[in-house]
Amino acid sequence: MDNKLLSGMNIVMIVSGSISAYRTPDIVRDLIKSGASVRVILSKAASRIIGKQALEWASEQSVIEELTGNMEHINLFAENREKTVLLVCPATYNMVGKMANGIADDPSGTVFANAIGSHINTVIVPAMHMEMYDNPIMGKNLKILEELGVKIVSPRIEDGKAKIMWSDEIIDTILRKKSRGKTILIISGRSDVKIDPVRSLVNRSTGYTGVCMAREAYRNGYDNIIYLGNSDYRIPHYCEYINCSETDDFYSKAELIIRSRKIDLITIPAALSDFSITPSEKKIKSDFAVEIPLNIREKLIDLVVKIMKELNLKVPIIRFKLTDEEYSPKDRGQITVVDNASENPFGIRENRYTIYDGNKRLLERTMTKEELASILLRIGEDTGE
Repeated sequence: MDNKLLSGMNIVMIVSGSISAYRTPDIVRDLIKSGASVRVILSKAASRIIGKQALEWASEQSVIEELTGNMEHINLFAENREKTVLLVCPATYNMVGKMANGIADDPSGTVFANAIGSHINTVIVPAMHMEMYDNPIMGKNLKILEELGVKIVSPRIEDGKAKIMWSDEIIDTILRKKSRGKTILIISGRSDVKIDPVRSLVNRSTGYTGVCMAREAYRNGYDNIIYLGNSDYRIPHYCEYINCSETDDFYSKAELIIRSRKIDLITIPAALSDFSITPSEKKIKSDFAVEIPLNIREKLIDLVVKIMKELNLKVPIIRFKLTDEEYSPKDRGQITVVDNASENPFGIRENRYTIYDGNKRLLERTMTKEELASILLRIGEDTGE
């Protein structure tokens, strides 16, 4: 949470009386680490769950519990409105109902009313028991808020509860641009090639680049983010996650998606095996040496291109090439990202990338994978226009 995505932003954060309010000091710290300044409004119900001092420590600012002659509900949004956000986190069933129906009988409701009237970017993070979240009145109220332009961060559904979402997805929603009706297919992670019933060949890909691409696409207004594969890192809840690990699975599911869905951009940071193995039906004994033939197989990118030609589709493709040799670009009509295999490229770390459009070098520099994802999304969209 140190990439300063929220640099220069002012966040007014209403904390309402959900038990999940205990998580809010950590969320406040995450917002600050991402570059924001945070001012907390603590409801009376929430003050019985989380102490004022904890939130003052987290935000490094005084906490508002009552509105005074200083007109806090006005002054909080008086300046730099385009960089100011109202975040309701957590938002209880009661709080959502009041906001949707224009009830402003406490500081939180009054602040919300002024934020909406001032056209402030407003985000709410519901948290409550599942039965309350499933209540059709709750659904109606959320719809009312969405029609007002409020962004909703869907909760995590666990243990029969609609729990408060993780900080990174709250940040993504704060930054999310207007919906664009676009779909991106992200094929990411590592493949698993079976040797026998208990052994397989794998690589060290973590899927982090794919997660960065998913977050960047969501922030840029993509509505459908299909994440095909796996990752060592949390895959955001707003993705349509299609899990697979075996190489054949990647191929068959990718083909099905391309043939059945309208895709606007495809990116393939997955590290898939270039070889196939005829697996043993029984566990191979380990008391003698074994030779296992590695058979060259068709690359996924070639299969994707073949399917697109068959269907006469013109969808931009971003492919990744991991090599420790000099790369000779070819005019494939694709965007190619070249990464050096000798520099331990896996996981969260900066790497030196070279980006080609066909055989034209667009860029070469050292950057984080978050920066890479941002650049690639722009290039991919420019190519598709």
